[in-house]
Amino acid sequence: MKPSATSRRRTVRASAVGALALVAGVLPGAGSQAQEQRTRLTADYECAFPSGTRQIEVEFSGRFPEVATAGQPVRIGAFHADVALPQQALEKLLPAGTESVTSEAELTVGVAQGGSSADARWDGLRAGATPVPAEQDLSLAHRGTVPPVTAARGGELGFTAGALALDITPAAPATEQPATEQPTGEKPATPPATAPVRIGCRPAERQDLLLATVRIGGPADGAGSSASPTGSGAPDPSASHERPEEEQDAARRSSGLDVGTAQLPPARPCEQERPTGELDRSKLPEPPPGIPVRESPIGGIHWCAVPVAVSNVYKLRGAMVINDPRDGATTANLLIQKEWAVGPGYNQLRHLGELDLPDARATFLDFDFMPVSAGIEFTSSPMTIVTVQRGSSSPNYATIYLSQTLRMHDVKVNGVPLDVGPRCRTARPVELELQGKQPEYEVLKGGILRAKFEIPPFTGCGTGGEDLDPLFTASLSGGGNYLKLVQGPPCLMRPGGLGCVAPPKVPELPK
Repeated sequence: MKPSATSRRRTVRASAVGALALVAGVLPGAGSQAQEQRTRLTADYECAFPSGTRQIEVEFSGRFPEVATAGQPVRIGAFHADVALPQQALEKLLPAGTESVTSEAELTVGVAQGGSSADARWDGLRAGATPVPAEQDLSLAHRGTVPPVTAARGGELGFTAGALALDITPAAPATEQPATEQPTGEKPATPPATAPVRIGCRPAERQDLLLATVRIGGPADGAGSSASPTGSGAPDPSASHERPEEEQDAARRSSGLDVGTAQLPPARPCEQERPTGELDRSKLPEPPPGIPVRESPIGGIHWCAVPVAVSNVYKLRGAMVINDPRDGATTANLLIQKEWAVGPGYNQLRHLGELDLPDARATFLDFDFMPVSAGIEFTSSPMTIVTVQRGSSSPNYATIYLSQTLRMHDVKVNGVPLDVGPRCRTARPVELELQGKQPEYEVLKGGILRAKFEIPPFTGCGTGGEDLDPLFTASLSGGGNYLKLVQGPPCLMRPGGLGCVAPPKVPELPK
């Protein structure tokens, strides 16, 4: 018996919640991996703190499948990294009076099968606001999901913990003024409270760092394919970081292990016309008295760069790809050094950017195996880019201010359109404040920027008297969202419409 029209419509409406998950751009866990193993590993790490190198203890835990299929993604459940920072390590790490911190962890994982190996980067593991105890160790509980790994052939697939990085962000005390409101002429004793401090850690020697072993079913790869990655055949977690990048890429291509790398097509052509927007004056910090703001007599230097990003949507526990480099990413149009304020112990540069992002589109299977797809349109404001350096020995801090309105369109559930109308969008723009710090990021070199943001409520969703605003708002809107952006090195535009001196480099998506 065929379902009635009312039944079909109810199914489509019920799947609308799943349709919103397309913003995450990920597949839910495969049912074939229902057999799980819960793993736990305690390891010692040596970390470079501002007060010196110290040893810390880290406990990793997660849910790995016991078996998976060759050629299919091995999906790993929630992953935890619980870190204990000794009280002595907090010296010089946190500004005086810090009451709480947030933290993000990035773990390099060696993935090995037989004689093949590759590195995966598991980041986005976040610890929420954690009080700083008095004269006690600081415990940070990082939680998150990690990307899948695909093995091309059968055999045992081993996961080994490697290098660890922590980005620790101190919360400013209630009485502390923002960095731009420091008393006149005084140099702040610490970086701005919102700037994370990166701590690099390496595993201590002579440890078994095996996180899990997954049996991959499928055509066997010779007699040695099922050998465990432990023992003398295990990859050294730190060895891959000593090899040249080209050698690591070659190793990935020959390993049969897909940890998310790909050959990227060239970027779309750079915009020949210079940006015509204006800086957002409300975002520009005032320089110290006596240091004037000067304007470039030519209005800035014309450059072009490629930014790509992944955005984690908190409510959907997934990630959306923005300006996907695999589709030929669009470029950002930049005016570098449009204004500046330079004086003794202070250096502020102001740049303008414009970015017309392509629509994002995602297709996935919802909980009842019904394919869902939709498009997301971005309407962006000009980018106001500010870099500030206080003191010749201090790093540069970069902030990019950008607002974006999101519009949902062309939503389909199992091929049946879900009519959200032409004006289904956020009620106000999403306000982004991307932050980066030298040496991880420099405007003229590129690098990584991060932002936490809130998704506003939705409006205008639905037609024919059917109000879908509450559905989109309940499923998407709210705080706790995270954006990680990688900007490639920019290229200098030649006058007269001759284009870039050299094509801009397309970066890989952040892991």
